[in-house]
Amino acid sequence: MQFPKPNNFTLKSSLVVAALLMSAGCMVGPKYQRPPAPAAPQYKEGASPNTGQANPIGYSNWWLVYHDDELNRLEQQTDEANWDIRAAVARVEQAQQYLKEAHSHLFPTVSAGGSASRNREAQDRPNNGNTGGLAATYNDFQISMLMGYEIDFWGRLRHTVQAAAATEQSSQADLRFVRLVAETGVAMNYFGLRELDSERNVLLATVEALGQAEQLTENRRRGGLASDYDVYQAKTILDQTESQAKQIEIQRAQYEHAIAVLAGQNPSIFSLPRMPPSGAPPVIPAGVPSELLEHRPDIQSVERMLAASNAQIGVARALQFPQFTISGAAGFESVNPSSVLAWQNSLASLGAGVSAPIFTAGRLKAQVEQAKANYRETLAQYEQAVLTGFQQVEDQLAAIRILAGEAASTGNAVNDAQRTEEIAVNQYKTGLVDYLNVVNAQATLLYNQRTQTQIEGQQMVASVALIKALGGGWLSTPDPAGNRR
Repeated sequence: MQFPKPNNFTLKSSLVVAALLMSAGCMVGPKYQRPPAPAAPQYKEGASPNTGQANPIGYSNWWLVYHDDELNRLEQQTDEANWDIRAAVARVEQAQQYLKEAHSHLFPTVSAGGSASRNREAQDRPNNGNTGGLAATYNDFQISMLMGYEIDFWGRLRHTVQAAAATEQSSQADLRFVRLVAETGVAMNYFGLRELDSERNVLLATVEALGQAEQLTENRRRGGLASDYDVYQAKTILDQTESQAKQIEIQRAQYEHAIAVLAGQNPSIFSLPRMPPSGAPPVIPAGVPSELLEHRPDIQSVERMLAASNAQIGVARALQFPQFTISGAAGFESVNPSSVLAWQNSLASLGAGVSAPIFTAGRLKAQVEQAKANYRETLAQYEQAVLTGFQQVEDQLAAIRILAGEAASTGNAVNDAQRTEEIAVNQYKTGLVDYLNVVNAQATLLYNQRTQTQIEGQQMVASVALIKALGGGWLSTPDPAGNRR
């Protein structure tokens, strides 16, 4: 292979020409605009729109609003060891490297190589004139450097970079969402477990009180003031309550195992001490609906994928136009290795090429339509994600409001049931009522006490669910595209 001798065109001048050609070109395809998402001025549940006064907790440590040291430790452990988070981090790294790869295509590709061979040509080869019609045997040593560059005249490469950048931003938002799911999962299971600890304390206190009532009934039977029926009624409700105290241990173990997995720990060696929850659920500022699009990482992720889909339309459109390339080579060639680097044995070439599709049987048009259909699919997913976000916030605001009313009513019911139980026991002691009245009063009191603890636990879980629905925090943070929200 023979190259012409170097001429006035250098690699530097060729790149300048390429830059001028690219700047004169245009980027085909639609320009991306974030689709509008209609939002009401405020949530139907009437939450306060002020996000800066009530518990202003950041995205990365929202759980501090609960002032629970054990929860803080579990959340930190989850951020460090959760396997779903680690997988999401790896996906971000993949997207970052894909972006670097896409960006590299905007620059020339330069490669170097060398070869050494010994060749024998046939005597009857075509155009045999240099060796007098005889067979030729010779050495060939080459050292070369090759350059290739595609002029991004129609923006195909730049659209590819845009798509890769949006995909990388989407993966960053996905990471935040995976982290939020794991963190809120820990908190929900944690407060569920603590509610069971509180409920167990209620049952154990009830068992102790029922044991005293059973002993009272036994003593009254010995004195001829109560029957065997009264005694066995007392024993029955005592045994039932002891059984209920043991039954909740199953669910507690399941909560504990779930927390272990979320925290990246082996459930076989993980345990949490018994400790009922302390304190009331915090006030969670919901803000205004329009802020939800800025706070929720799952919505941000889909929106970035929508931007990537839009850029892919431009990539497909650019393939329908001519593609311009510049190629060059420089090096040395000699039959003698000792003189291969001599200047008189240097080689160089510089060329340009263009290729344009003429007949593709509709393939390129189909690629454009496919990219457009993918954009419409992603747009539908984005709009659905927005509506789902509004739904989840409204759900949790309603739950918090309704649970607050239930908690107040149940608190009154507990007070009334305690008074009823005291009256029934006193009347039984004086012989005014039989023991069935006491049993009914005790069962009613226990039911309302357990309901009260369950509602308190549900309030804590609902507050965590609201934080998750809102996106995990209230302080200013950049969105996936790098804009300060």
